[in-house]
Amino acid sequence: MDMLTVEQVIAFHKKVMETDGGDDRLLSEASLHQMVFSVNRIESVYKQAAHAFFSLVAYPAFRDGNSRTAHLVSEMILFKNGYTLQDNDSDMTALVRGILSFTVEQEDVEEWLRSHYKKNVRR
Repeated sequence: MDMLTVEQVIAFHKKVMETDGGDDRLLSEASLHQMVFSVNRIESVYKQAAHAFFSLVAYPAFRDGNSRTAHLVSEMILFKNGYTLQDNDSDMTALVRGILSFTVEQEDVEEWLRSHYKKNVRR
């Protein structure tokens, strides 16, 4: 399993800012480092992706674009480990709203990821 790096998260955030615009400044370097450190200590791929997503939304590391960056980071974790999105119409907006309104927990994000991303089967 590849380790997540701060540089990867910053690169995804930069991509989001170039595409969508917004304030690209770092809000909390500590939150960013803590999220990366925590993700790398988790063994389950789904738990890693859920933790990265939840943490970036609930404890913003950047001034803008945290939820979009969270989506890219969690998707990258899953893709690198052979998981693909099964429903192209899936939208994570409800998860973001729920996290921000304190009605969605990290376990809910993990459950959503498990129901929408499946391991590729090699033949």
